[in-house]
Amino acid sequence: MHESDNLPKTIGRYEIKHLLGAGAMGSVYLAEDPRIKRKLAIKVVKLDAIKSEADRKEFLARFQREAEVSGVLNDPAIVTIYDVGDSDVGPFLAMEFVPGKPLDAIIKNHELLMAMPMKAKLQIACGVASALDHAHSHGIVHRDVKPGNVMITEDGRPKLMDFGIAKREDASLTQTGTFLGTPSYASPEQIKEGRATGLSDVFSFGVVVFELLSGQLPFPGTSINTILYRIVNEPPADIKPPVTGLVPDAWQKVFNKVLAKNPKERYLSCSAFVKDLLEASSDLDKDSRTELLGQLRQAAGSLTLTSAASAGAQDDETQISGRMSTRGSHKPIYMAIAGGLVVLALGGAFLFRKGEGELVNIPQGISSVTLANGKPLAKNKPLLMKPGEKVTFQAAGFRPLEYEHRAGERNPQITLEPIITEIELKTLPAGAKVVINGEELKSPTPCKVAWNQGKPNKLDFFHAGEKKGLNLDFQVGESPKPNDIFELPPTDATLTTGIPTTIDATADIPVKFAGEFPVHVKIDGKDRPGEVRQIELAPGKTYKLELSNHQFFFKDTRQITTVPGKPMSVPLPPLLRLTVETFPASGPLVIDGSLVSGVESDGSTAVRVAKGRHKVTIQGRSGGKDIDVTSEGQSERFQAR
Repeated sequence: MHESDNLPKTIGRYEIKHLLGAGAMGSVYLAEDPRIKRKLAIKVVKLDAIKSEADRKEFLARFQREAEVSGVLNDPAIVTIYDVGDSDVGPFLAMEFVPGKPLDAIIKNHELLMAMPMKAKLQIACGVASALDHAHSHGIVHRDVKPGNVMITEDGRPKLMDFGIAKREDASLTQTGTFLGTPSYASPEQIKEGRATGLSDVFSFGVVVFELLSGQLPFPGTSINTILYRIVNEPPADIKPPVTGLVPDAWQKVFNKVLAKNPKERYLSCSAFVKDLLEASSDLDKDSRTELLGQLRQAAGSLTLTSAASAGAQDDETQISGRMSTRGSHKPIYMAIAGGLVVLALGGAFLFRKGEGELVNIPQGISSVTLANGKPLAKNKPLLMKPGEKVTFQAAGFRPLEYEHRAGERNPQITLEPIITEIELKTLPAGAKVVINGEELKSPTPCKVAWNQGKPNKLDFFHAGEKKGLNLDFQVGESPKPNDIFELPPTDATLTTGIPTTIDATADIPVKFAGEFPVHVKIDGKDRPGEVRQIELAPGKTYKLELSNHQFFFKDTRQITTVPGKPMSVPLPPLLRLTVETFPASGPLVIDGSLVSGVESDGSTAVRVAKGRHKVTIQGRSGGKDIDVTSEGQSERFQAR
């Protein structure tokens, strides 16, 4: 039985929706917290991977560490951890659900990677650099920086995850001398001595960016021993032809430094490395370069804070009571939410210090503050500002606002405007009544509404003439996505006739792709952008659908005919694990013409592929083998020429 056919109903208090992915050690599920209706991802260690009670405690300790690390860190490019615990199916970790793709899936799809604009790649590098520097500033070393631990959201932003083997300066779960991490992305000191510092993360991050920009690893090899030897002893591989969009001489200089064998010779931060990359890019115009530089953190020590200011920052939390105060240390700040606006009055928040500027406290309720030079500042932390200096205030659900400090301005007022967008609400079946925050709309679905992200919203859909329906709650900063189609429970009429009475015979027909993965669709030869799980087609017509998913090596053509008033479901094949071993030698694995990044044909690593026939070859070799993948955990061994 395929794993997705035997899902647990709950893990802890969380309701399991479907399987997101599985590996040798565990699985990741999409779940919902029934208390607050929040979607989240649940990572579970498989029971058969737990050999003893000591192993169970070890996994729980690692999950607990990851949760503690998440509690220390607060960065938009780091996945948030909500909960950790034990269950009947194994130890679990509940975390933020990030719709999108892991970076390694993008890198594996060589055609897609090469078509990605240089700015998009550098934007990913900027986000990961900011996240790592934020962790390092809190004394936390990730120790396993690799593309598989970076999720790319649907709008192209990176999210760093999996701090399971991260190390805090004041704690250690593993003994010194133990190698942790992934070989291709490990630093020389991790390989030789089993130790890692923030500079080890800088090295690993350099490997990730090298591969992201070039599509190749700097230290390639057909075996783990070869890879480790090259990391410790050899310079990075030459890229020929040079990477388009970067000055060749600058490429070599930058990567020789970030991938230096001696940690003392590397960049002191990930942001410093990426800053030099941005300067070396010939594809970026001045505005784009400035925009990306604004996403980076400054080098440590570049922001001046007095010890007195730092000590007083914590007092703000206890003094703010919804009113202004000018008593005590003059630091309280007023925050009010009314009519969809966040109003921040920085009354009495400035202390004058000759020669140093004025001390400004960051208002509570602001999720992030970014200095003009691009360095984010933790909320509720004081900073020194001189006249003319700028900061950007941000909060979930509101548009960022740049504030320029003016000398002697004791009582500025900062207003963040809510993000209001036009959203089309769709339901299955169509024709549902819509109620937003208790007010019924005049038009049934599909209909367009102005959605205010600056406040919580309650969204209800009802069948005409019935009380039951679908009830949804959205928090501040949340909104329905453009491709969302909300499925309502069946009406009594639907159960009787089998055809929803609310569907118009002329209405578009929802076509759902039923499977574990989304697909890219060509409709009668015309591309539909992105990957989707559902589309809508006109009724009473025959269509040719070309479906593909490069991550799981799926490609197929289907012909369907839509029937008025009848939603359709197109089944997709299940995902199965395939292991390939070649002799007399192994090499980088290629499936259906796409390089599987980081996977050798040595029989040690399983690849998830769609059930069906696949062409398997080794990079740089002729021949190969056509393999029918029909069973879970299938292994294939053949001679590579």
